[in-house]
Amino acid sequence: MNVIKKALTWSFPVADRPAGEYQSKEGRAFLVGLLGQNIIYNIIGAALSLFYTDVVMIDIAVVGIIFTLCRVWDALNDPVMGYLMERTNTRWGKCRPYLKYMPLPVAIVTLALFMPISGWSMAGRVAFLCIMYFLWSPVYTMCDIPLWSLPSRMIPDETRRTKLISLARVVGSCGAIVTAIYAPIKNFFGKLDLGIFPDTGLANYEGYFSQEQGYLLTTAILVFIGMILFKVAFPFTRERVTVSDSQQTTVKGSIHLIKQNKPFLRVVTSSILGCTKTLLLTAGMYFCKWVMGNGYEGLWIIYLGAPYLVGNLSAMALTPLFGQKLTKKRLYVWSSYLSAIPMLILFFVGFRNLEHIHEAGYITLMIAMLLVFGFMTGFTTALQPVMIADSVDYIEWKTGKRNDGIFFSGLTFQAKLVSGIAILISNLLLGFVSYTAVIDVLNQKIQEASAIGQTYTLNFAAEYPEITLMMFILITVVPAIGCILQAIPLHGYEMSDQKLKEIRAENEARRQADKAQEEAQSETAGDEVQ
Repeated sequence: MNVIKKALTWSFPVADRPAGEYQSKEGRAFLVGLLGQNIIYNIIGAALSLFYTDVVMIDIAVVGIIFTLCRVWDALNDPVMGYLMERTNTRWGKCRPYLKYMPLPVAIVTLALFMPISGWSMAGRVAFLCIMYFLWSPVYTMCDIPLWSLPSRMIPDETRRTKLISLARVVGSCGAIVTAIYAPIKNFFGKLDLGIFPDTGLANYEGYFSQEQGYLLTTAILVFIGMILFKVAFPFTRERVTVSDSQQTTVKGSIHLIKQNKPFLRVVTSSILGCTKTLLLTAGMYFCKWVMGNGYEGLWIIYLGAPYLVGNLSAMALTPLFGQKLTKKRLYVWSSYLSAIPMLILFFVGFRNLEHIHEAGYITLMIAMLLVFGFMTGFTTALQPVMIADSVDYIEWKTGKRNDGIFFSGLTFQAKLVSGIAILISNLLLGFVSYTAVIDVLNQKIQEASAIGQTYTLNFAAEYPEITLMMFILITVVPAIGCILQAIPLHGYEMSDQKLKEIRAENEARRQADKAQEEAQSETAGDEVQ
């Protein structure tokens, strides 16, 4: 028990240093922690669905339903966690205690999700996924919301806080690199014959290969790196922005605040409507594995994922520059519409000739279009947390109540819900074309060939055209539809930069008045005691 306690509570010696004024190194520590958190989160996004559908062999539609139900569970967890955080009072503040204790449990549960259970009964496999994934959700939420709420507690200055939040989106997206590198690392470890896991074989490859070993070892290494980085956020940051008692809200009051916060509701609705954008990465895993790699992802995910990430990160880094020329609303709306164009081009050029998708000309076009798509979607990715921060200022101005936790829980809620809906759409449509039955038979053929020392030759696009076309639609047409839909709610967004400036000035004046009143009451109480 002492060992566990020490592991949970370990931190750097500077953790109890007095707050003082905000320092830039605190922002850097926050960003390092955020990178670690996103590494862990993207392990789930990069590999979990593929692991349970292609290795554990749970029906793909069942996996989609479980994932979506878990996101509904998340929807309940997030506002509750936001409320609990607001009621947390410790010497470390409201957010930092969770950043001290929770990274290790998150790492442990994440690794547990990739345990080798393919030999279990189907009921046991489904039960294990349900229990562990539903456990992972609240454990992750207990450090996710405090981490995203930390800037509002750490930085009094609105300008510096907004800049850090924008930068946080860029750094957080760097964690998505896990999506690109996970498969190559997994394949490297899968080829190491350690004598622990049985040989499951690999199409078009001669030699030992174990899917379970590859997933487990890769997850263990990445989870460890993510946890160490995550823990940096606690000791090197400080909370110095306090909220007066008059600004506190109850659960019922928090729900009422959400209903009144129209800018917040528009941003969240937009994100949910645009959920299918993420299918490029989720369904893209299946596309790269089977269509491009014939069962072996290799470097295909890097070839196709890297252009998207480069474009995405470039746009997020340039968002402040574009924001000087365009309003947030205009930049958000137009980048949403424009991001649909490259995906539609990809579809109409390629859908008739998918068996030739490996040709250099089409791969070049695909890389170019994914670069453009990533660039256009990067603006909305960077703007969403900034607009939510603006909505917190708006509701404080409108009601006199400020609840950072409940609204930043909306940021994490929308990310989780969007992911769940996207996976449900993807998995149900792949289930419609009998994906699981086909892959189950295919895996058996590959394993049988490997057992007798032969190589199973596979040309997936030519042999399974129906599944190939469905995958292609999921990574082109469906994301394009999401891009168009997400722009619609923002047409009614009315938070101009000038209005925000006036709102923040009034909020600051109100805070100063509240502070003066509290000091006066304190002095009066002191006089009465004397």
